[in-house]
Amino acid sequence: MSVLNVQNLKKILGAQEILKNASLRIERGEKVGCVGRNGVGKTTLLRLIEGEVHPDGGTVQLTKGARFGYVTQRPSFEPGQIVRSYVESGLAEVHAVERELDDVSHRMAEAQGDELDALIRQHGELTARMELLGGWEAERRVATVLSGIGLAESLWEREAATLSGGEKSRTAMARELVSVPDLLLLDEPTNHLDLAGIEWLEEYLSSIGSAVFIVSHDRRLLDRVVETIVEVERGALNRYPGNYSRYVALKEERFAGELRAWEQQQDLIRREEAFIKKHMGSQRTAEAKGRRKKLDNIVRLVRPFDDVRRPVIRPPALERGGEQVLETEGLSVGYGDKVLLKNVQLRIGRGERIGIVGPNGTGKTTLIKVLGGMMQPLGGEIRTGHKASCGYYDQETADLRNDGTPYTEIRRDHPQMTDLEIRSHLARFLFRGDDIDLSVASLSGGERARLSLARLVLSGVSWLALDEPTNHLDLPSRTALEEMLSAWPGAMLCISHDRMFLDSLVGTIFDVRDGGVRTYRGNYSEYRAQFLAERAEERTPPRKQEAPPKAGNNQGRRKAQAVSLDAASKAGKKTRRPKNPWRLEKLEKAIIALEGEREAIMESLTREEVYRNSEAMREAQFRLAEVERDLDQKNQEWESFA
Repeated sequence: MSVLNVQNLKKILGAQEILKNASLRIERGEKVGCVGRNGVGKTTLLRLIEGEVHPDGGTVQLTKGARFGYVTQRPSFEPGQIVRSYVESGLAEVHAVERELDDVSHRMAEAQGDELDALIRQHGELTARMELLGGWEAERRVATVLSGIGLAESLWEREAATLSGGEKSRTAMARELVSVPDLLLLDEPTNHLDLAGIEWLEEYLSSIGSAVFIVSHDRRLLDRVVETIVEVERGALNRYPGNYSRYVALKEERFAGELRAWEQQQDLIRREEAFIKKHMGSQRTAEAKGRRKKLDNIVRLVRPFDDVRRPVIRPPALERGGEQVLETEGLSVGYGDKVLLKNVQLRIGRGERIGIVGPNGTGKTTLIKVLGGMMQPLGGEIRTGHKASCGYYDQETADLRNDGTPYTEIRRDHPQMTDLEIRSHLARFLFRGDDIDLSVASLSGGERARLSLARLVLSGVSWLALDEPTNHLDLPSRTALEEMLSAWPGAMLCISHDRMFLDSLVGTIFDVRDGGVRTYRGNYSEYRAQFLAERAEERTPPRKQEAPPKAGNNQGRRKAQAVSLDAASKAGKKTRRPKNPWRLEKLEKAIIALEGEREAIMESLTREEVYRNSEAMREAQFRLAEVERDLDQKNQEWESFA
């Protein structure tokens, strides 16, 4: 049963038709990702579904009685609204159903006959609704969600209007996540989350029963959460089954097939037209007329469209330097009297590619600004290598002058370039025609990002310091940036929340947390596996010897089977032995250890020092999900052996 049905939607903004005859259907519980170039109408589509703007044609129908949640990119709050109370307001339906259940329960105590039967049915329906909303754990879910998305507990009692932009976005999203609506609309939900928050969000969205429609440029999230991709292209909504990786493959296949069909039809038309022209007026005139009639009735295929536009980003000219780019000793960074990191010991070698990760607010941007020479350290020493010069990319694009244009921004840095050279360079970053004379103040976030990159690649530096370079870039632009950085021979230091970007480019991770920096070798996925393994080892309690199995669990079931096997053998009955007893024993030990760890984690989640510590709560939830996944796999293996 569908929860949303959009038919022949049309929307015109100014002189441009953003959407035309766009149709979309979302089933209950379906997870759908929405992709497309910047400016094609993805956010407009969300606003049309939400009812914030009205269509110029077509219909948007939400199933009767269904609720939807919508998180805007720039939420606002009433004065005096406290963060926690605002998030708890998302539980309004849970509380309403809870009151109805209490009322029905009281009435059932006195009802009889048909009235009692009706109340029992109503009670069952309300109970099912309560389970769908996750109402039995509603109060605990508020703390879980606030911790999961990275809002520090110190902010929970703050007035929401006083928060930063990123904190406001997370607060608004927390309310909708807590409410578990029938349809959840999310517009770039990962923009203000750290990497741990993004991974928590993936787990949460996958676990809830809501249908979800996500506009996102995060390729890994689209791979892990969604089961359908909808692409907004030329005003239409094209649907592809599967996750993002499957969508990329299917789109290539679809375009190749449609292009082949169009080319075959064009060949047929050319051959028929040549025959008609040659034989009209000859002895085969009747045949030529017949072919012309058939040709007139052919449904002409439209040449398939494949938007291949993307920036052509060439690596900047490299200033050759020494083997060492920079080294720090006893470095302290922060601002004013606030020290964020201290005693930082780092070394960056020539050609080394390093990603910086860590929770929000720990000092990642401050660190990269200090290393890139944009800020002065509070203490310690930075030793730079021979001819080391840094090209710095600011995620806020504050280096751009709002009173300038793309053309004047390049001319300002490189007055020696000719008019043709500047225009050609800007064209590689999709600034063409009149675009080069647009006011910088009027540019979108994606356009400002492309202009900053256009300036950066002309800088002639020996290493790059990039602060969130993929923010605001659409997927083709991210791909172009990855290709440029892959070909860049110099060192690179990069803060990014795009895990696929980090996996494809970096070989070292600087993890910034708890007032220090720790170095891990490998890409992001390798770092994350090592980090979680370390945390699990720290949390795993000492194993109790000869602990009796609990009734009903897998340990008890396996012990019971072992006893029955032994009894059967003593009775002289033939019992099928496992093909590999050593492997079976090893599996059982692994399962027992995982079950013990799961019970320890579940117990830790009820302790005040854990559920009141957002970082500890989040790490415990991550590990619990991993343990349960591993436990399922081991149990399946055990079933196949036993």
